[in-house]
Amino acid sequence: FIEKKAAGVFPYGQLPVLEVDGKMFAQSVAIAKFCGKLSGLYPKNDDLAALRVDEFLDAAAQMTSLVNPSMREKDPEKRAALREELGKETFPRWLGLLEKRMGEGDYLVGDSLTVADLAIWRLLGWLCGGVLDGIPSDLLTSHSRLEAHFKFIDGREDIRAWMEKHYG
Repeated sequence: FIEKKAAGVFPYGQLPVLEVDGKMFAQSVAIAKFCGKLSGLYPKNDDLAALRVDEFLDAAAQMTSLVNPSMREKDPEKRAALREELGKETFPRWLGLLEKRMGEGDYLVGDSLTVADLAIWRLLGWLCGGVLDGIPSDLLTSHSRLEAHFKFIDGREDIRAWMEKHYG
């Protein structure tokens, strides 16, 4: 990775990247949409559903970017203060906003799995998984619909099989 980054191989000098037919493509939302279209997890004939999926993908990317300043902070006290604000104010507000935008059924958009469900599932797993010091792992307890969605996606047999194959 370091050699490729230094050599300017990555389009924006960072991950994620996707290589297709020898060409590099970047940006997580663009990659998610591309993969979603290839896998049938992105709406084809419903522009409003596609817009909703895009909305969730962008929200996931924006929430992820909110963590970046704390990841780069070297001073442990400043990092702790940044994480405390994220855990007590920023993420609870964002989770409430996400919950209001959810569909009525099991899925975020429509009645089947989309790349939006996968993006929000991974985001919530990361935020609440205990890997980010100072971010409470119980963030979802006051967002019952979002918590139920996370558990539903996390419990799908195909998701469990994929996780087992790739993460043991």
